[in-house]
Amino acid sequence: MNGSKLLQSSLGTFATRIGMSIAIFLGVFYLAAATGPAVLGIYSLFVAVVRVLDFLTNVGVNEATQKRISEGTDRDEFFTAGLLVRLSLFVPLGLVVVGFQEPITSYVGHGMAVPFLLVGSLAYLLRQALESGLIGEKKVARAGVLPLVHAVGQLVMWVVLVSLDYGLIGVLAGYVIGQLLAVGAGLLLFTLRLERPSVEHFRSLYHFAKYSWVGTVTTEAWVWTDTLVLGVFVIQSLIGVYELGWRITGMLFLLSSAISRTLFATISDLAAQGDIDRVTDLLERSLVYTGILAIPGLVGGIILAEPLLAMFGEEYRVGATVVTILILARLLHSYEVVFGKVIDALDRPDLTLRTNAAFVVVNVALNVVAIATVGWVGAAIATSVAMVLKTGLSYHYIRSLISFSVPVREILLEGVAALVMGACLLVLLPASTASLPLLETVLLMAVGAVVYAVALLVLVDRVRVATARVLF
Repeated sequence: MNGSKLLQSSLGTFATRIGMSIAIFLGVFYLAAATGPAVLGIYSLFVAVVRVLDFLTNVGVNEATQKRISEGTDRDEFFTAGLLVRLSLFVPLGLVVVGFQEPITSYVGHGMAVPFLLVGSLAYLLRQALESGLIGEKKVARAGVLPLVHAVGQLVMWVVLVSLDYGLIGVLAGYVIGQLLAVGAGLLLFTLRLERPSVEHFRSLYHFAKYSWVGTVTTEAWVWTDTLVLGVFVIQSLIGVYELGWRITGMLFLLSSAISRTLFATISDLAAQGDIDRVTDLLERSLVYTGILAIPGLVGGIILAEPLLAMFGEEYRVGATVVTILILARLLHSYEVVFGKVIDALDRPDLTLRTNAAFVVVNVALNVVAIATVGWVGAAIATSVAMVLKTGLSYHYIRSLISFSVPVREILLEGVAALVMGACLLVLLPASTASLPLLETVLLMAVGAVVYAVALLVLVDRVRVATARVLF
């Protein structure tokens, strides 16, 4: 896979993730406008608990399944083995959730939390299993359809149910229905079959999962630690504001996420063939594209964070500082996730384990201390500091595996293009952004995007050539 093919493949995944993010963005916008930050906060805690339950039934099985399927042998058996392991873990976990119904209900803040948690967690488990099989088969774009279906289905159900005055019940039901629709879509796209696995298949999954389970912890810790800790210390309305900021900054991570998902199966295959030169070339090329969204996002976020949040309601304006800090964390994560996926694809989950273990410990500890002392802004600070550590460790370990050159010049030129965009925004921005109209905010973001795109194509040869190949 050369650079242009990598970009083309990543763009296919990127397109589905853009659609998913737009649907999520519209859904959050609708909840923010139709309900308020308190409802958004309860929904965020609900999803955070679903993800904790998902981790407890995953423990690295999804990653191990992807890896073994990508190697090309006994794909059906490995898929079946992974699914059976996850389902066998879900049953006792469900009983524990029922047993602790009262404290879980109190924490989430809704009386029907547990029934929705059980159904939603099972549907999410099945969706993740189907996605793992598709990614392992290198059908990454098809795998991206599943979260897209969930996001769109959830959005439609929210509009219908909330407008019919079902309130929080409608919000939680929309999440569950969206997951079930995604499972249905996954079954239509799936080509693997259920085949009886042997003991060796389970053992092979275990040998990879015993390292990769910490990666699952890291993913959940990165996404949900701050929300889970905020649920203990702050009111639900502030959690809602924080979650809105997190969702907005997530748009900047889409391209690097698509690249990393595409790289994993391809580099896993190349590494199995011993073709390290192509692995190195793909990594270097991917680093050029990784920060294309996050770098200008940091500049634009510093300038437009407050009016952007005000689009959702004046009560969200207080989250401007949080958004700016979270964009920095997203920028670091954009590079870290590429390093981490390549390390996994090179079959060194032991190194990923060390990196992830350090991140989880530091992230949890910093979140507890920072939120308790600084307040809710401390969650963003803690998450960003922990990501600095994780990015540094991932870079150190990948350099110990392969020799490659970071395209520093091209990354710096992307930064220059972002600064050109920022300068244009500052010229166009009114002296006060306190009452910047919605239309003006949208137009400023559009102008900034166009200026950055033009500057990027002028300054970075590799991006210009790859874009021409993709388009023409």
